[in-house]
Amino acid sequence: MKQQDSIIISARDYYGPLHNINNFWEREDGYEIYHTWPEHLSTVNKGFIYLLKCRPGLILSISKQYPTASFSLYFKEKEDSTCIHFSFFLGNGYHVLRRHNQAQDINFDSNQGYVIYKLNSRGGRLNYPTEPFCTIGVLVEPWFISRFWEGATGEFALNLQDVLADKAAGGYFKTSLPMLPGINVCLNEILGCPYTDARRQLFLESKALELLTLSFDQLNPQKGKGFSGFEMTPGSRNFIHEARDIMIADIKNPPSLTELSRMVGVNRTTLGQHFRKVYGVTIFDYLRIYRLEESRRLLRAGKRSVTEVALEVGYSQQATFTREFKKYFGRNPSDYFS
Repeated sequence: MKQQDSIIISARDYYGPLHNINNFWEREDGYEIYHTWPEHLSTVNKGFIYLLKCRPGLILSISKQYPTASFSLYFKEKEDSTCIHFSFFLGNGYHVLRRHNQAQDINFDSNQGYVIYKLNSRGGRLNYPTEPFCTIGVLVEPWFISRFWEGATGEFALNLQDVLADKAAGGYFKTSLPMLPGINVCLNEILGCPYTDARRQLFLESKALELLTLSFDQLNPQKGKGFSGFEMTPGSRNFIHEARDIMIADIKNPPSLTELSRMVGVNRTTLGQHFRKVYGVTIFDYLRIYRLEESRRLLRAGKRSVTEVALEVGYSQQATFTREFKKYFGRNPSDYFS
């Protein structure tokens, strides 16, 4: 695909009532909006954008898009919103942003999360992938985050804290949020929301807050993560992390749950329950996700075949590996060689 062949669309035309997020904050006729593209754009893209006003200062956004042609959005005006975006891109391809008066492109990879903060940003041009993709985001007003560290400076979200403290800064801030198992589970639960009545808002708001919490964990690697301050002792945290390290030290031949529990000195039930509290998934779901993430890293390096990568991460059957890889990442392992 060549960039010059892309259809260029005004962001104001494309997003309609969602172009200025401040209008959504001020709406008095409901807490959610479901937007589909106007008829004249249906030949370019199909899908929807859903926004939920969870509470003052916090919005959850879900967007599923199915481009039918290569296109770019053009942001002409200076953006008024000061929201911090915690965005997670699922699917194939990647987004490319070129801001006004800046030669270097900004890339957003699929199956990757980002914190994005646009301060005095003058827009630019965003090139979309031609493959179907989904974006889940939590939009947060700076005051909503700042109130959490009042009186507790230095305890969490250090990178973001530094950005917000520099009120004179301008331009565009972006930092990565790797899609760790807990985040992947949370995203899948959002997309699989089982409610269609009033409980939907409660469920999605709880998941938006959970996603924000998991993101904060990554913004301050110095802070202990995942343990319960009410039920778990420092000693219990030690055997959980020890179990994880043992399990991934040899992902081709990991110990059974019984063997693993014996190696860290606790019974199977205790290990399984506490591991889930820390990492948000079961032990073997964590191992499966770790294998798939490691396989993608190896494929991107381009030095091994699909069969070799499958064997290296512990899959004896390439067909099983390919099926699980596609289910998790939305694309085949062989796509990395195309």
